[in-house]
Amino acid sequence: MSSKLRTIADSLAAGLAAATLPIAASVQRQNWAHIDVDQMANPVVFVTPGGADTTLIGRKVWQTDNTALVFVGRRVAVDADVNAMFDLADEIYRLIRSHSWGNTWPSGITYPVNVAIDINPDDALNERNVWRAIITATYREISNDS
Repeated sequence: MSSKLRTIADSLAAGLAAATLPIAASVQRQNWAHIDVDQMANPVVFVTPGGADTTLIGRKVWQTDNTALVFVGRRVAVDADVNAMFDLADEIYRLIRSHSWGNTWPSGITYPVNVAIDINPDDALNERNVWRAIITATYREISNDS
């Protein structure tokens, strides 16, 4: 049996890679999002597994909230590039919320219960002209222990 966190990230990356985005972006599924700033002349999207939070909600019934993290970034030179990145991140955010994928998802996983976006977290990489956003998607799974 494969990890739900891994299979959710795999499915989300496959769905985003097959989607029509407002600007061309490289969508990759990675375990650790790592890229050199010099390799970000074009938009990049990395999908990584996040974490899981499990709560007992009944006798032997568990609720697990699994998260996937989506990094959207690009080295930008002018305001038009920044605006294009806002549009790209907004479209990815909308696609995740709508959950209209043509690919297979792990059993028991449906629409995300929460989607959040953080633009330029911690004001990092401003001095390198890197625009970035982190989108967090939370998928809920209910399971029974037998």
